[in-house]
Amino acid sequence: MQRIGVLYNPFSDASTRISLELAEWLSARGINTWRGVSHEGREDPHRVEGLELLIALGGDGTVLRAARLAIPYGIPVLPVALGRLSFMAELQPEELINGLEYLLAGNGWHDERTLIEATIRHDGHSGQNETVLALNEILVARGEINRVVSIDVEIYNAPLTTYHADGIIAATATGSTAYALAAGGPLIDPRSHALVLVPIAAHLTNIPSLVLHEDAVIRLRLRSRHAAAFSADGRTSMPLHEGDVVEIRRAQQTCLFARVHPPSTFYARLTQRLRRNE
Repeated sequence: MQRIGVLYNPFSDASTRISLELAEWLSARGINTWRGVSHEGREDPHRVEGLELLIALGGDGTVLRAARLAIPYGIPVLPVALGRLSFMAELQPEELINGLEYLLAGNGWHDERTLIEATIRHDGHSGQNETVLALNEILVARGEINRVVSIDVEIYNAPLTTYHADGIIAATATGSTAYALAAGGPLIDPRSHALVLVPIAAHLTNIPSLVLHEDAVIRLRLRSRHAAAFSADGRTSMPLHEGDVVEIRRAQQTCLFARVHPPSTFYARLTQRLRRNE
């Protein structure tokens, strides 16, 4: 590898310190290194374009920000656990140098993860239709007013139910360990292409969380007169109004993770991670 990026969390002393040490270590080996924070990469995409690896030093939030930068260019992301929530982490800090040496020697493998795509279709309100990508989840939930929202759900154009709930999560298998899990959804092998639909605090419903086929098309239509909010991977929310539709499906694009450990590591570490994040 000739060019590697190091993304750190500026609000974490450990992430900042390790990023400086790592950038020096890489540069000493003749590797062109970009070290920065996520907004720098968004403001100037040329900083990340051409990277062969992007190392994310932080928790799952930092990994999501790294993925947002890396996906358009097909750059593998190497997550290093430095946060409280680190379900997506590949390496612990003490493993970092050995893991990098292993990858630089041409070893390791690429873990291709499914992304989810949502198109927001506004019904008579100002604003153009928008399409966004997410690695973890799409969320349609109540807005600032503390009242349940009513959402009609269709799968493959077939009416499923109307949820009266705090919201609905549509998640990837990667996202099954995030908000969807906290809302009572199932854990899914993160390499699966399946999608998950999880209601949040649903009232009087006999439809629980669902695991959907990878080709499923989900349509969520807001019926409530109270405004709701849309978000993707916890990013800035977008207002939704009665009649608006969010159409969700598996995206054609994927996200690549650089892996050192075998796929069985997810199961080997699962109980430990669940206990740590309690």
